[in-house]
Amino acid sequence: MDAYIIGSEAAVWIKTETGRALRLRDRYAPFFNVLCSPGCEEGVAYRISECPEVKSVSTEALTPSFDGTARQMLRIETWGHSLRRLASAVKLIPGVEGVYNLSIPHVQRYLFTRLRAEPTSKVEVERDGDRILAARKLQEGEGLEPPPFSFAAFIPRMERRGGRWELLSVRCASCGHEASGGEVQVLESFLDHLAFEDPDLVLIPDMDSRFYPSMLQISKREGLQLRLGRCGDGYQGLQGSAAGRVFLGPVFYGFGADRWGVAGLVERSRFAFATMGQATRWLSNRAIDSRTSFELISRGCAVPEEGYRECARPLGELAARDRGGITFTPVPGVLYENVAALDFDSQYPSLILRDGISYESPYGGESSTGNAWSGYACDGGSNARPILGSILEEWLKRRLALKRLRRTLAKGTDEWRFCEERISAIKMILVTIYGVSGCCRNRFGNPIVFEEINRRSREAMVAAKRVADAMGCRVIYADVDSIFVTRHGASPADYSVLAEAIRSETGLPISIDRHFKFLAFPRLRRDPSSAALKRYFGLTYEGEVVARGIEMRRGDLPEVVRRFQEDLIAEVFSCRSSEEVLSVGVCKGKALLRKAVREISAGKPCKESLAFRRRLGRAPGSYRVSSAQQSAALQLLAVGKEASPGEEVEFICSSSSHPNPICRVRVPDLFNGSFDRAYYSRLLAEAARTVFESIGARLEGGARQASLKRWIG
Repeated sequence: MDAYIIGSEAAVWIKTETGRALRLRDRYAPFFNVLCSPGCEEGVAYRISECPEVKSVSTEALTPSFDGTARQMLRIETWGHSLRRLASAVKLIPGVEGVYNLSIPHVQRYLFTRLRAEPTSKVEVERDGDRILAARKLQEGEGLEPPPFSFAAFIPRMERRGGRWELLSVRCASCGHEASGGEVQVLESFLDHLAFEDPDLVLIPDMDSRFYPSMLQISKREGLQLRLGRCGDGYQGLQGSAAGRVFLGPVFYGFGADRWGVAGLVERSRFAFATMGQATRWLSNRAIDSRTSFELISRGCAVPEEGYRECARPLGELAARDRGGITFTPVPGVLYENVAALDFDSQYPSLILRDGISYESPYGGESSTGNAWSGYACDGGSNARPILGSILEEWLKRRLALKRLRRTLAKGTDEWRFCEERISAIKMILVTIYGVSGCCRNRFGNPIVFEEINRRSREAMVAAKRVADAMGCRVIYADVDSIFVTRHGASPADYSVLAEAIRSETGLPISIDRHFKFLAFPRLRRDPSSAALKRYFGLTYEGEVVARGIEMRRGDLPEVVRRFQEDLIAEVFSCRSSEEVLSVGVCKGKALLRKAVREISAGKPCKESLAFRRRLGRAPGSYRVSSAQQSAALQLLAVGKEASPGEEVEFICSSSSHPNPICRVRVPDLFNGSFDRAYYSRLLAEAARTVFESIGARLEGGARQASLKRWIG
């Protein structure tokens, strides 16, 4: 019988093909390993076994970290008491050299060594009625649809009163059911509806920080049973699990759950070898640490405790090696035609795989003698694969395969969306593996690995430019892993030939990301002779407006400004040649600007399109200098709504010149239809100026720069 793993806490919960969620009861003692000095094993084992918290003491051969030599270690199993307290006492015993596998959560130990199947995986189960006896991981096909987990989202409304958060109501986002009344009635109605819906995955904003503590207080005060799961087991906050039901956390790689989706969550959970609740509570470093730990344990290694391992190095060596990726600065104020953006496909992971760079072999197979990792060797023998390569290869191949598959899918379909979610999740994983490779918070981190990856990336970019120059192409811009080239009369086939030549020279996969009909780079505001790095906009031959770093990509600006600038770029570039753009296109763009300003002056935009979005960096009352978001937050508090640090607030500029800062903005709930039309007109003019000055044209009028700092005062 086929099924899918939902989660794991005290027991593993599995979603069966009939839609029921059943638990696999499998007792598994918490454990850690102890490395002793030669000849001390027996004495240490005897002393530890005398402790009443210890269930058993046995020996097993493990390799300490990347050492490469297996040694006998003691395996200490407990009755479920605190491992860290016991380990602290064990470290004081003479003859103990180190403690391993201690900081791995108990759930991970079970998944790594007993179940050996990632959460969300498809498994074959043996069952006796409603009792699951065993589960075995199955190979899945190439389907894009996520496992058949049911999903529900609840939106609580809470208000801070008397130093605590009071629960006012809870609304089900899927069916609209709202639990209201007193706190007890709200809690009981919510729990009843949760049991009725019986979802596998639950998303509740601020679940761990506000909602659950509030429910816990109510239940204790009123003597209610807080049953969040499918049986009486309690809520495991660090895992987001409650007896077969997973409460998703806030970490969605910067996207909301609706943007990232369950398909992307599945990829993240499987990579991290963690439950879905953990996968949305762990940052990237923790997820990568979990996967690395699994790979080491699978090789018969023991995972060390966390610690900072960077050694002292000469200043000259640091200055020569501690550099980032390479950038070729573009010329601003120039309109480019027929530009191909060539992108190295997952450049850093590809470099790691190509050269065998890893924590234990930072120079890619060369001897690492002379640095802090000189004792590290590829464990399991000289032919064992480097640890980073063994982690990356499967996921890099999967991402490239999904990208190829995406090209065959109709945009906007469910299959395309599932594919996009999975690609985005894997991309962030691959990028962050490079980013944390030298991080001091990474227990396996090695700064030399980080520096070596960057060095070889720079070499690859220089080689790509050399090939492009030899083939008559002009490199107008390059940024770390992408290169923009142009050649008069070049066709897509010509650029494909260039990409293949670069691939042959560098040994790294590279492809055409986009083919621009027109492309421009904005000027640096404080130095108009220089280009603003990582900012450009253009129109592809398919008619798509692509931009980076300008107003239309800023989520904090009003939609009316972002939408106008995107329409302006499309209008200006709707020409056949650059000469026509600078004449006819500019005239059409200025006409579009005048039309947009007239609509602003007539008060046509709705309040949703006028709203700014800013994130609160601190509590509203703790700002030393007045800011727009502080004024908006104070207004929200005045109408009984929440405004806490880290949250986004929306506001509309009502009067930029008002002497009282709090009167310069209005939150949407207090908006009466009046807004500062002159200020929004200046914003449109600035967005237009970005476009016109980037292509070498000028916008008459000389409107001053419109910025929040000016009108906040």
